[in-house]
Amino acid sequence: MLKSNRIKLRAIEEGDLPLIASWRSDPQVYEYFYEFLPISSRQQKNWFEKQLQDSSEINLVVSNLSGIAIGTVSIYHIDRRNRKAEWGRLIIGDPAARSGGIGAEIEALILQYSFEHLNLHKLYCEVLVENEKVISLHKKFGFREEGILRDHAFKAGKYADAIILAMLDSEYFVQRTEGRLATMLARMHDSSDSHGAAQ
Repeated sequence: MLKSNRIKLRAIEEGDLPLIASWRSDPQVYEYFYEFLPISSRQQKNWFEKQLQDSSEINLVVSNLSGIAIGTVSIYHIDRRNRKAEWGRLIIGDPAARSGGIGAEIEALILQYSFEHLNLHKLYCEVLVENEKVISLHKKFGFREEGILRDHAFKAGKYADAIILAMLDSEYFVQRTEGRLATMLARMHDSSDSHGAAQ
């Protein structure tokens, strides 16, 4: 469930931490993050150790099929009573992987895992309104806009709005059977797809 013919989502290992710290300090990575503060390897290790004890978060490495890390993604604020969670913290650290639809494949795997394994009722995310490409991608997969958070983040000397998007489990299963998600998942798991050799 956490694997396509190009990528897989796996647990973060301690050996991944220096690479993740370098990604988080890269201006091209944190352009659309709320926070952009360079982080040390020690700070990254402190975060790693803390999140191991936090059942409200699932933090994953995105890797090629050989296990080499190319990015990260998270499901967090997991509320098991109300069956909801937020997803994000998406980093595609390898510049060579920032095109060709890898982001869409990551989103498809996260949706499948959230609704078919975690049994969530609702998955939501916050995106800065200026990040039009990501907002468009979410909507193509079936996310719906729920509202605007005004002046939600202070970036580059000014406040920026963020948009809240969400998907319910009923909406997911429609997308899973007849929407763009169905087409994407079929392609991602088709061993004859021409992208399958790309690692």
